[in-house]
Amino acid sequence: MYSLKRKGDFRLQLTRTLKKPGRHKVEVYLFTPHDSNLSAWTLSEQQFFFTSLEHRFGLLGLPDKDRVSKADRSFVLLSPYYEIMYGSWLFQYRASIDRLRQQIQNAETLDEPLKRALRLSQHFALRLRKSSPEQSNQRRYFRQMDIYFSWYAEQFLLECMTLEGFAELDEELKGAVAEFLRQEHKYRKEREYLSDFRGSPTRVWNRMSLYHRLLEYPVLLRSKVIELGAGTRKLVKAASTMLIMSLFTYFLFNARDASEKLSLALLLGIALVYAIRDLLREDMITGITRWLRKGKPRWKVRLFMPYTRKLLAQQKVWLDYRRLPELPRQVLDHSGNWASNEERQIICYRSQLNLDKDALTQDEIQERLSLDCEQLCEMIQASKHRLFVCTDDTDPSAAIEAHPIEKQQDYNLLVVHTEAGQAYSSAQRWRIRLGAKGIVHCASKKTNWPTPEEQQAAPWYRGLLGFFNGSDTIK
Repeated sequence: MYSLKRKGDFRLQLTRTLKKPGRHKVEVYLFTPHDSNLSAWTLSEQQFFFTSLEHRFGLLGLPDKDRVSKADRSFVLLSPYYEIMYGSWLFQYRASIDRLRQQIQNAETLDEPLKRALRLSQHFALRLRKSSPEQSNQRRYFRQMDIYFSWYAEQFLLECMTLEGFAELDEELKGAVAEFLRQEHKYRKEREYLSDFRGSPTRVWNRMSLYHRLLEYPVLLRSKVIELGAGTRKLVKAASTMLIMSLFTYFLFNARDASEKLSLALLLGIALVYAIRDLLREDMITGITRWLRKGKPRWKVRLFMPYTRKLLAQQKVWLDYRRLPELPRQVLDHSGNWASNEERQIICYRSQLNLDKDALTQDEIQERLSLDCEQLCEMIQASKHRLFVCTDDTDPSAAIEAHPIEKQQDYNLLVVHTEAGQAYSSAQRWRIRLGAKGIVHCASKKTNWPTPEEQQAAPWYRGLLGFFNGSDTIK
């Protein structure tokens, strides 16, 4: 299952852990509101893919083998093994904290998730600070990781302290949290880390974000994006040129046989043919190419191991805008009233990841799918309306307050994913409320998705329909 987390004012991030080799599928449907002006003219599909979507993969150390690597000091002698191992530890810690944050949001009590988070942070601190590297570049990497971990753990615990149920916890747990924070502050002072925590909140946040990008670089899989369909477009272009020029030559020879004189009308006819060709050629080539490649992937992504450049996985990517009747039958049948408008655009992103078996012998893979809503927020026009309220309903002459109204739009995010080796799919849905200044609210919603037993008991002819309908399945 995916866990959703807000990253700043405009960005949402979906994360999950891939543990099995094979074919992993994910389909993301972003249902736009009826008053949105999203279209291929305002935001093209290619522009949305490269600016608003980010699909990345990182290495996570296997938990059972991490215990062995703690005692094996051969990894810390050379780089980049040191950075890869410690970076995967940090990835694993962040993934665990994110799962606990999701549990806190869904659970009624804060007690058990907070205990696990505190215990996890204490163990990670002992594990990280057990020894210090000797090489200069490793010492710099260790210092950045030590600072970032101390800040990240503190931020999570402070966030928990602001929740409503924290005051009702037992005094022993609250004292343990306060003691951990005091120990971290003392440790920063002893290691001379305090200068990295000084400055304005924005400056500290940006500094820690920079540290995070530097720390995750050794464990992020390198990607190479290849756009598909270039050969098809060239063939369509050559065929259209041959057809137009053949018709033009035929017309020219017939005109010469009819009249051997070069008339003004013939010159205007030749110029008109060239003008029509230049006017309609690109649109015609684009339309025919889209028709020929309907249902086929638009991009292919190759994922390589950091430093060694060993190929670990290949990914096929689809992205297009659709109307509601054009959605896959399963999505159409199990969408509720929130997907009743047939005229609005729906952003459909689909990915098929073929994960090699060798990729999971040493590590698990963390998948991160980020959605940047900034361009969608820019399409929301600022409202100038105001709501007037009388402070005293019994006295019309009392003071009157004017409240500005912020225009907001509700988007529905539906994620359908299929694990490797499974014959059924799972679905999750969130309602995202956007304003002109960013994300206002995000909440998980119930999905009316069929159970695995219901999917396996589906009529046999539905599979044939999905096979012949290219828009309903990932090929």
